[in-house]
Amino acid sequence: MVILAAAFLCPPAVQAWGQQGSDSALLREVRAAFRTISRSPDSALLIAQKGLARAQQTGNKRLLAYSYKTSGWAWLHRGNGEKAFPDLLQATELFRNMHDTLEEMYMYVNLGMAYSMHSQFANGAVYLLKADSLTRMINDPTIKAEVQRQMGILYREQGQYKKAITAFRKSMDMYWAARDTLYFLDAASSLSIVYMNMKQPDSSLALLNRNLPLVEGLRGYDYQKAMMQERFGDAYYAQARYDEAMESYGKAYRIFGAENNRADMAYESMNLGKTYAALKKYREAQNYLLISYRINDSLKQTNYAHDAAEQLASLYKATGDWRQAYHWLEKESELQDSLALTDENEKTAQLQAKYETEKKDEEISLLKKDQELNRAIVQRQRAFQYGTILLGLLLALVGLLAVNRYRAVQRAARIIEMEKIRNTIARDLHDDMGSALSSINIISKVALENAEEKLKVNEHLRKIHENSGFMLENISDIVWTIDPVNDNLEQALFKMKEFAADILEPLNIQYVFNQTGNFHAIRLGLQTRKNLYLVFKEAVNNAAKYSRCTRIDIDVSERERQISMQVRDNGIGFKRDGVRSGNGLKNMEERARLIGGSLTIMSEEGRGTTIGLRVKSHD
Repeated sequence: MVILAAAFLCPPAVQAWGQQGSDSALLREVRAAFRTISRSPDSALLIAQKGLARAQQTGNKRLLAYSYKTSGWAWLHRGNGEKAFPDLLQATELFRNMHDTLEEMYMYVNLGMAYSMHSQFANGAVYLLKADSLTRMINDPTIKAEVQRQMGILYREQGQYKKAITAFRKSMDMYWAARDTLYFLDAASSLSIVYMNMKQPDSSLALLNRNLPLVEGLRGYDYQKAMMQERFGDAYYAQARYDEAMESYGKAYRIFGAENNRADMAYESMNLGKTYAALKKYREAQNYLLISYRINDSLKQTNYAHDAAEQLASLYKATGDWRQAYHWLEKESELQDSLALTDENEKTAQLQAKYETEKKDEEISLLKKDQELNRAIVQRQRAFQYGTILLGLLLALVGLLAVNRYRAVQRAARIIEMEKIRNTIARDLHDDMGSALSSINIISKVALENAEEKLKVNEHLRKIHENSGFMLENISDIVWTIDPVNDNLEQALFKMKEFAADILEPLNIQYVFNQTGNFHAIRLGLQTRKNLYLVFKEAVNNAAKYSRCTRIDIDVSERERQISMQVRDNGIGFKRDGVRSGNGLKNMEERARLIGGSLTIMSEEGRGTTIGLRVKSHD
């Protein structure tokens, strides 16, 4: 449905009324009228028009906003979307400019509902998501419930019925807790449509019958009663209980007629027409289907006019009136074309414009290439004439320089690499072995001085054992690092598996290695191999010591010389800001930086931790 510009023309009688009361009294009247729209949309519309006239005279923005809101919703209940949407959008903009977040949120919900009622579900989703974001700022259970209901409608229209049922039931629970019977019934009505779409009329009838006493207990609210009757009619029709369907559709039609709700009258006319046709009462069916078509056509509701034309074509075909059947079949085809014509024309125009642009660009590019080719041919001929002899000499000289430069670069690289290895080994031996040996020396000295105290001696011997074991482990890592046999990724993976087994199996922690890629063909530089292994070692150690996990998943993959490693546990997780510096996270980040890699640390309390490292396969 096309949304027109929001222009409001006030009748002279309405403008004259503006002097009869204060803005505050009229504002209260307009807001009260909004709550009565479902019972008496005409009266609410008249009050809204009074408010608009007064607000335009005095410049009262709040009165103007509420008047547009009431006017738009009243037009919507009267089936006039062309007047409803501009007023609703104008009210939304006014509330937003006044920074009235609560009313802005209500307007987003109203717009979402309005667009959904007119099958414009993409627009409806936009405003519902805006409303949902504001509900996090304002704790309004009614809005949360309505957002759930409207989300259910979107799921339903996309065919995601399980999600739709969940959303509608949540909405019903929220409304029931808030004791909002009216909107509870709206959610129940929406859920019944899902059951009908799923070909479950029995479930729909069971739901409707459970809530029928609530509907009958409402005073006024004829619109909701009519919609409930329409739902009953749909369920009866699906069960081929046509007489009962006729009765329910007829009740809904009479209620909508009394309220002059032409849009819903048109829809109920189509329901009555198809039901009379099923009963083979073709004259009555014809009358109601023609009413439906004429109203939908006048309201420019092309989709429903198309459905009415389709029903009429089927009706005349069943009665053997082939001339009329052909006429309405043509009308149906025209309406079908008009439903998609605008979008298709726009798409076609875009494709044509794109094609013409690309065609011109291609012609210009080919012309430039031809010119460049001609110039290249001329230059090549001249170069061949004047440079044949010099070319050989230059090639020889370039080749000689290239070979010498390559040898110099390789030699320098080997020297630098050897220097790095020497510095690394020296630093590791000084840091790890030196501190460990010093500890062993001190502890053994203390043990000798306390030889008579057996418990203290045993404790000192235990510490000597731990420090010597740590030293042996580090010596083993250093030897493994500098051994050229271990230069490929496959050997690094063997080392990782060995370490994981030693750490995790005694703790009864389940672990799984997942590997993807040709690891044997991937060569690793010394620094890359060392730091890759140490980051893995630190990640597994941390998980085993601190996470309280029962399972660790280790993924190692290689693609296009890019190595990815992830260590995931199902432990307690942590907040990064609250972790002490001694946990090794900074060491892992520094090692990743040294080899030009990127380290990611993702953790959430109660949901485990994931350590990821990505690095190229060469230093």
